[in-house]
Amino acid sequence: MNDYIMGRSAEETRRLELQSRLYAGHSRHLLELAGITTGMTVLDVGCGTGEVTRIVARLVGPSGHVVAVDADEEMLAVAARNMAEAGLHHVSFRRATLPGLPSARPVDALVGRLILMHLDDPVDAVRTMARHVRPGGIVTFQDFDVSRSRTVPSVPLLDRVLGWLAEAIRAGGRDSDPGGRLYSILRDAGLPAPRVATTAPGGDADSEVVALAAATLTTLMPLIGKSRRAVIDEIGADVLLDRLRGDMRAANALMFAPELVGAWTRTPLST
Repeated sequence: MNDYIMGRSAEETRRLELQSRLYAGHSRHLLELAGITTGMTVLDVGCGTGEVTRIVARLVGPSGHVVAVDADEEMLAVAARNMAEAGLHHVSFRRATLPGLPSARPVDALVGRLILMHLDDPVDAVRTMARHVRPGGIVTFQDFDVSRSRTVPSVPLLDRVLGWLAEAIRAGGRDSDPGGRLYSILRDAGLPAPRVATTAPGGDADSEVVALAAATLTTLMPLIGKSRRAVIDEIGADVLLDRLRGDMRAANALMFAPELVGAWTRTPLST
């Protein structure tokens, strides 16, 4: 797994927590569609601050169990604290660099959100990690299509910012629209044809949807081209969010955050 292009910092942890709040209900919906339910043992890979872990833990209930895996010890510490505060005690944590996973008995389901885009070879990663799932178990991943983020009606400055975000992700050597590739990734990994659904939060000028766009731009600044940075510097990075909100209010606009794509399938009953 290559370096996480968003970087590791307290600011990035706060951005992830904001993103998690926005997409919590959307992720739960996709996980329910995938079949995550009471009593299951689930492996959550790339758990980050634990938002998906928390959702899965509530879906499987105390009769189930969640094993949350991440490469970053600080993220695992945040996730463990979040689970304790939520009173979810049927969760254990393991440190591992994906696609490597701690050996354990086969699980009922493998889940991952916003993780495949950060892996050098997502097909091989899914193939490797799916070996930890019992025959007939669930494999489901969720990822973004960043280019599907938009404003209605169009707000020129915010539309430019959204374009810069996609460019920065590509400049970091990553796919800005991995969600649309989930179907082919799971198929190429040797799994049966998955089902797919999409969902996305929307919000007005004062919503956290706009705040997330600004926070993500700040995180990706090192990857943004010089000409784009010059525009941001001219506006002032510290007032950019206020400027974006003002333009949206003037246009009475709605912003849709990146679409979250979910794909799910089951491992073959026999090889």
